[in-house]
Amino acid sequence: MSVPAVRRIVVGVDGSSDSVIALRWACREAAIRGAEVHAVHVCEGPLHSPASYAVPAPEDPCGLPADDAEMWKVALADLPRGVTVRTETTVGLVARVLLDRCRGADMLVLGTGSDVPDQAWPAGPVIRACLRRSPCPVVVISAELDTAVAPAAVAREGLAVGVGA
Repeated sequence: MSVPAVRRIVVGVDGSSDSVIALRWACREAAIRGAEVHAVHVCEGPLHSPASYAVPAPEDPCGLPADDAEMWKVALADLPRGVTVRTETTVGLVARVLLDRCRGADMLVLGTGSDVPDQAWPAGPVIRACLRRSPCPVVVISAELDTAVAPAAVAREGLAVGVGA
């Protein structure tokens, strides 16, 4: 007798409006698929060692624990009921961690990042790396294209337009 595999959707969450909307989209999709959601917040640590005489860097590169807790509080508000959401905060290179976490997942969901203003299809380096190397389908969600978000809220926040799949 075999045990059925748990279906899983991985979502990159950085606290931005687009990543929160991507998390909500992933939860709605998980409810349809009978999957759980694994929300991952990745903080990039220092890429080099400081000089021996330098002031030590703070232990937590993500900021104060209260800041991380507040980000999760906002991100997890108003999610659809009945969906299991696991949260994880870790340190590493964002694309590398997300690609590692989505092994064996049904899909990876990301929010658009407006690293280039007025670009029709914003895709930063993390999105591009995930689209190229992901072992599962990647869905990129834009707040402007999400039907569950009021257009006035999108206009008020000035979010960029874009989607890729």
